[in-house]
Amino acid sequence: MDVKKMVVAYDGSAGSHKALAWAVSLAAKLGGDVVVVSVVKPPEFSSSIDEVDEWYEGGEKQYRPLLEQAAAYGEAEGVSLKTEILRGHPAESIIRYAADRKADLIVTGTRGMGGFKSLVIGSVAQKVVTYAKVPVVVVK
Repeated sequence: MDVKKMVVAYDGSAGSHKALAWAVSLAAKLGGDVVVVSVVKPPEFSSSIDEVDEWYEGGEKQYRPLLEQAAAYGEAEGVSLKTEILRGHPAESIIRYAADRKADLIVTGTRGMGGFKSLVIGSVAQKVVTYAKVPVVVVK
């Protein structure tokens, strides 16, 4: 399999940083392109469109410095990467973004949540693995 385009799901957590490090290492070896994406989820409830816009703007403001740090990390490792902030439900947004960009691989971290709780709640990584049309690497 030829991996030239990778999408990395990144939320600033320790698990997502491990996923980023793994993807950057692979890109350094293979010369592939890396796009690091963060997803701002929609609010569960809002009374107006203005509140929704404020919610998204707040989320983007939170993720922007994290993505700048991710880009700096990639650069320090000799890999130029792009960053993108998406809006929507995380798993769906990541899968759609990867499909639209014809990515060869999605890389995501996991919170390491196991047992019954993960079956009830589920996780973004689980949904990405289940529904993505391209290979997914989950870095624990």
